[in-house]
Amino acid sequence: MSNITEIAKRAKVSRTTVSRVLNNHPYVKKEKRESVLRAIEELDYVPNMSAINLSKGKTNVFGVIVPQINHSFFSNLIEGIGKECNKHNYSLLVLQSNYDKKKELKYFDMLKNKVIDGMIVGSSIIPTNKINDLSSSGKIISCEYSASEKFPRVFVDHESGFKLAVDHLKSKGHQKIGLCLGNPKSGVGIIRKKSFFNLLQEYQLTWNNDWYFDERYTIYDGIKVASKLLDNPVRPTAVVVGSDQVAAGILYEVKRRGIRIPEDLALIGFDDQPIAKVLDLTTINQPIIELGEVAANLLYRLVNGEGIHADTKLELELVERKSV
Repeated sequence: MSNITEIAKRAKVSRTTVSRVLNNHPYVKKEKRESVLRAIEELDYVPNMSAINLSKGKTNVFGVIVPQINHSFFSNLIEGIGKECNKHNYSLLVLQSNYDKKKELKYFDMLKNKVIDGMIVGSSIIPTNKINDLSSSGKIISCEYSASEKFPRVFVDHESGFKLAVDHLKSKGHQKIGLCLGNPKSGVGIIRKKSFFNLLQEYQLTWNNDWYFDERYTIYDGIKVASKLLDNPVRPTAVVVGSDQVAAGILYEVKRRGIRIPEDLALIGFDDQPIAKVLDLTTINQPIIELGEVAANLLYRLVNGEGIHADTKLELELVERKSV
């Protein structure tokens, strides 16, 4: 592979002149520039982008940490981030963690080592105090609420979302409400669980520990949840589910067993994915793509030295269909 020294030798100019041409420096004589460009073509020179980025101090690449790529929430989040990255001529590096703390910490090394210009945290199980330490590694935006004040956050108001769900069920006369979540250790999971049980206590609702499920992410998980609920002699009359995919699985299995929706069991999902519309599932709409767009835009401004607000909160809304 050719290098700058060989180009300089072929063009009969200094290495400094070659460097100026490669960096599009304006103060290079026309004949020397043409000679360098001709030598580059003859030698089939390919620039070392890593070296160029290192010299400029920028890579024009953002990273995003997500636990799963094939989860509807995170795929939509990535879509929103990608849209905004394209506007600013940035590339996006998607880093799948599977909620593995060691992987997450390893990904933050990429920020520390200047492999990327900034990091968007889609969801993480790294403790707040540890992320506070990592904030010195570079520019970070979190897409979930955390107790940290070391880096800006843009997040959905999950507390109000769960209140919308429980209030709606309560208005329909439900006093026995079950709960099904994704990862209970993530920032979102912690807030959702805490919000639900606060409402449970505030409204003095009936509760049974067998009505709680977590680490459920797919339609197949929903089928298993439904089986356990229906095999239980004491069942809730409604369930709040943290994902439309899981809710769809519950809906499928209870109908297969002859249970009426919503007369015998009411369901509320989250995200307002297309499957929710197809199945007439009542759900809480999250502006997920907008969340990604806002996060990427804030990170771009942060990387370029602009001031931004510490917190940006996006609201949710109830989409009423036929499962309640």
